[in-house]
Amino acid sequence: MRCECLFFLLIYSLRIDSKSDYQWSYDQDFFNGPQYWGRVVKEWWMCERGQIQSPIDIQPKQLLFDSSIKPIKLDKVQVVSEMVNVGQMIRVRIGYSRARPSVNITNGPLNGYQYRVQRIDFHFGNTTHNGSEHTINGRRYPMEVQLVAFNTDIYPNFTTASKSPHGIAILSILVDFGEETNMELLKMTIATASVTYKDKRVQLAEFEPWRLLPMTRDLITYEGSLTTPGCDETVTWILLNQPIYITKDHFFEWSKLYFSQESQIKAPIGPNYRATQKTNNRLVRTNIQHKTNHNCKLSVGRVFYRANQYSMRKN
Repeated sequence: MRCECLFFLLIYSLRIDSKSDYQWSYDQDFFNGPQYWGRVVKEWWMCERGQIQSPIDIQPKQLLFDSSIKPIKLDKVQVVSEMVNVGQMIRVRIGYSRARPSVNITNGPLNGYQYRVQRIDFHFGNTTHNGSEHTINGRRYPMEVQLVAFNTDIYPNFTTASKSPHGIAILSILVDFGEETNMELLKMTIATASVTYKDKRVQLAEFEPWRLLPMTRDLITYEGSLTTPGCDETVTWILLNQPIYITKDHFFEWSKLYFSQESQIKAPIGPNYRATQKTNNRLVRTNIQHKTNHNCKLSVGRVFYRANQYSMRKN
C-alpha cells in the first residue's frame, strides 16, 4: 500500500505547476499529508528541511523565565468577519473598513511591533481524538484557536510578512472540556452549521476576537513556523497559559464538518493538526512569576508544571 502511495505521489508531483494546485491535507496516512508537503512543491522545502518548525510539545521543566516579557494586548474591538470552510480547517477571515478598524496584537514578546490579525484558524479533533496542534507535556487538547497576525510596522501585506523576519505572530489559545462554552466560541460553534462543506461561508455578526482570550496575563513564547505549507520560519508563537472551555455537546458540532464539497464523498476535517516538531534547542520562554523557591507553578487546564529556576540574562 505504501509503495502505491509513493508511486502516486511521484506521478502527481510531476503534474503540479504551482502551489495552489496541490490539495494538501493534515492526514498522515495519505500522499498529500504533512510528511510530503516539502517534496511536492519546491516553495515548500522548509516543511521538510526547516530547523525551527511548529508546533512543538511544551516541556514544563525546560521553560525559561524571562521577566522582560510583558502581558500581551489584543485590541477590544468588534470586527467585520467571515467564517469559511477552506477544506483543511475552519477559518475566520477578518475584514477592515473605516467604520471597523483593525484588531491588533501588541506587547508580549513582540519587540514593540504591531501585528494586525488577518485570520483565525481552528484546529480540532473528533469524537475519539483531540485536535490541538501544540501539546503540553505530551497532552493534546480538544481544540486550538490561532489568531494569525502580520507585522504592519514593517510589511505591506500578509504574503510579504509570512516570508520575512519578524513577519508573523500567532496568538494561540488551547480549548479544554468544561461545563460551559466560552461565549465567543459558542458563536463560532453555532455558525459551523452554515459551513458544513468545503467552500461554504457565512458572515459573522458582532464578532469580538478578544473575548476568545482567557483571563490570564501569563504566556509561553518561542520562535517557530507556520503549520501550513510552506512552513515559513517567520512566526513568533504566543501560547496563553489558561485554556478556554467548550462542552462536549458543543464540541461534537465541530465533528460534523467536512473537508470535501457537498457533492463529494464525506471526509471529515478533524483531526486537523500537524504533528509536533523537534525543538532543536530553541528557547521556550515564559513570563510566569517564580515563587519564593525560584520555581513557579504553571497551569493549562488540569496540567500543572514548573518553569526552571534560571532567569534570562539582560545584555
